[in-house]
Amino acid sequence: MFTKEDFNTLPEHYHWNYTIELLLGSEPKSFKIDPLFLVEQKELNVFLEENLWTRCIRPSNSPMAALVFFIKKRDNSLCFVQNH
Repeated sequence: MFTKEDFNTLPEHYHWNYTIELLLGSEPKSFKIDPLFLVEQKELNVFLEENLWTRCIRPSNSPMAALVFFIKKRDNSLCFVQNH
């Protein structure tokens, strides 16, 4: 549907100053995190490095995280999946 060149051209960036204020005394919930296999961790590091460098993503200040996992494709490459 989209070419890689289309993705590398991002729309103009606007600065938004939105925060989610937590209620007094509330704490983010902590969940068990399943470790990635070494090959998956390397693939994740490549993804993060490339997308941080191209500014498609940026570091977050949030104490919460999103689930990340990989699905093996027919050609044995890994497909990055992030659950929001």
